[in-house]
Amino acid sequence: MAVKKAVAEEVAAKAQAQAAAETKAPAKKAAAKKTTTAKKAVEKKAEEVKEVVTEAKKAVAKKAAPVKEAVEKKAAPAKKAAAKKAAEVKEEVKEAVAEVKEAVKAPAKKAAAKKADSKKASSKVEVFVEYSNGKVSTADIVAKAVAASGKKTVKELNVYYQPETNMVYFTADGEKGEFAL
Repeated sequence: MAVKKAVAEEVAAKAQAQAAAETKAPAKKAAAKKTTTAKKAVEKKAEEVKEVVTEAKKAVAKKAAPVKEAVEKKAAPAKKAAAKKAAEVKEEVKEAVAEVKEAVKAPAKKAAAKKADSKKASSKVEVFVEYSNGKVSTADIVAKAVAASGKKTVKELNVYYQPETNMVYFTADGEKGEFAL
């Protein structure tokens, strides 16, 4: 008997579930219909809005065209004046550059002329060192230091003469050396 009761309860439960499903199905179908119609309505509104926007853009373009032309007409003389001014400034800059180049060349020529004049006008200078009844020319000391270095030409020469010991110490292009006078 317990089995029959359990089977009866199962059958009753299935029947209730089926009845509930049948009532839900039309509700689902109705909801689906509502959403599709709502989507269609939204799409239709979107198209209408797009049309209004394109019409507004066209209207703005029509109204802006005369304003744009007026601005371009007013700006044209200013553009021409600016171009003319720019050309004048370019020309002034070219002239200034030419003047500067000439000014740079002129002192160089004058300096070359002064060097030539200074060679002509220079006087002969000799320096001697006297110590303990001896007399030595600094030019001789320098010449002997260059000769003692063993080089034909020396770029940098530092000489120290010590008259007490009669010794000359030098560096010629970084190399050290010494000799007695």
